[in-house]
Amino acid sequence: MDALKIFLDGANRNRTLFVLLSAFALFPIYTGIADLPFWNDLAMRIMLLGMAAMGLNLVLGYGGMVSFGHAAFVGVGAYCVGISQYYGLYNGWIHIIMALGACGALGLVIGYLSLRTSGIYFIMITLAFAQMLFFLFVSLEQFGGDDGMSIDRAEFIIIDLWEPLRLYYLIWAALTLSSILLMFIVRSRFGVVLQAIKGNESRIEAMGLAPLPFKITGYVISAMICGLAGALFASWQEYVSPDIMHWTRSGELMIIIILGGLGTLSGPLLGAVAFLLLEEFLPELMHFVAPNYAENWMIIFGPILIAVVLFARGGLLGLVRQLSGGRQ
Repeated sequence: MDALKIFLDGANRNRTLFVLLSAFALFPIYTGIADLPFWNDLAMRIMLLGMAAMGLNLVLGYGGMVSFGHAAFVGVGAYCVGISQYYGLYNGWIHIIMALGACGALGLVIGYLSLRTSGIYFIMITLAFAQMLFFLFVSLEQFGGDDGMSIDRAEFIIIDLWEPLRLYYLIWAALTLSSILLMFIVRSRFGVVLQAIKGNESRIEAMGLAPLPFKITGYVISAMICGLAGALFASWQEYVSPDIMHWTRSGELMIIIILGGLGTLSGPLLGAVAFLLLEEFLPELMHFVAPNYAENWMIIFGPILIAVVLFARGGLLGLVRQLSGGRQ
């Protein structure tokens, strides 16, 4: 009963999140009626990017840990699928278990080493680990090196992923479960302590609690969620390459979180929707307005992001809160 009460209260406090999840659940009905199945691919990309951003948001938004290495976990999750298929293992459930295990172990090692520092030192260590992994996979010519490798969609036994809508709803289910898990985490004792560490770590130490285990645990959970997103991303794209774990991808995840709303459950998914819709339509708008500068759409995106940060307190979710009476 307590779990149900927490869920209902969390759903009430995070209405935007559940509205978005419901919209994604119903979206294929619209694309089917309108005969626009290619829009499902964009929706799947939004959900995958939103899931990875949610993972990073746990440490960045709730824990105050600025990590420039989380794209590495997405890449490791994707390569768990690619390398497994290279050796003839196509079972998607095993891919997911491997991705969760590998990213959890990697997150534990990186977290244990990097979280003994703070500030710019923590940022640089996470960035260094991410680039080490990036260049490691670039050097692995056996698995495609810098060019990456083509793969098949994973086999989930009773779920035929060659049916596009089944893959869509598998990604949606993973996103929904990740969202609910994070909702319980941030409202648990662990989540409260993690947020308190962000506010004043010295005060937590004065209360007799050691911040490091809480921070490492949050980092590991965050890495595993990113790894899950990476494994599903590989099956959706049918291709993996080191580019997915470059540090600039971590920068994109940060932009998505800031755009949507830092330190909120709804913000990362809302930010992913806004980011990818802008990425999809701004080039077309630029081509219409200034054809010679269509490839430079980021010139417009940059000021939009700055305007959101300066004038929309709490990102896009801040605007939603103002319109919905303070609900997320």
